[in-house]
Amino acid sequence: MLPTLDERLWRLPFDLQPLRDAVWQQRARGVNIHPDGTVEVAPMPWVGPEAYAFVLYPPVVPAWLATFAERSGRRIPDAYAAVLGASNGCFAFGLALFGLPPSLQARPRVDRRALEPLDLLAANHYWANDYRDAADEFHFGGRTWSDTENVGYFLTGDAVYRCRRKSGEVLQEWPSLRELLAQELPAAEFRERDRWTGRTWPWEVS
Repeated sequence: MLPTLDERLWRLPFDLQPLRDAVWQQRARGVNIHPDGTVEVAPMPWVGPEAYAFVLYPPVVPAWLATFAERSGRRIPDAYAAVLGASNGCFAFGLALFGLPPSLQARPRVDRRALEPLDLLAANHYWANDYRDAADEFHFGGRTWSDTENVGYFLTGDAVYRCRRKSGEVLQEWPSLRELLAQELPAAEFRERDRWTGRTWPWEVS
């Protein structure tokens, strides 16, 4: 039997507490649990018929972490591996934490029919190259910054979490993923609300 949304949320580690709290606040608006355990929360039909504010993926299969290291030549940092052990990436408004797409683990082909996280391997092999001065950092996520630009999230070798523009500008640093999410999740929600509905969500209108 698949775990309920509440069970999934209470299993999230401390670093994902801001994500848990944000999903908890929106869960009454609707939840869709897929057979593979992927959870969608808070439908957003004004964006698209299958759009949700949050998508949480099932925990990663531990063997996939070793596969990533073999294919990339680098290990996933322990702090982020622990996150993947609870949720194999996520989407939250315009913010994404990358994961290991299941369809790429057994065979090198993306399954366009399945809901899957953005790929950590592609992020660190290719997408990170678009960010100046980030060559030695681990690229694990990002969010919409403007209509024409996304910013990237990076983890340094000394455990500093950074938000970078492609120009190389470091917008902010945090000592933990929890503190990054505590600040960036509200910013992502504000950006999406302003973009789609003009500063007020439909459910906030009495």
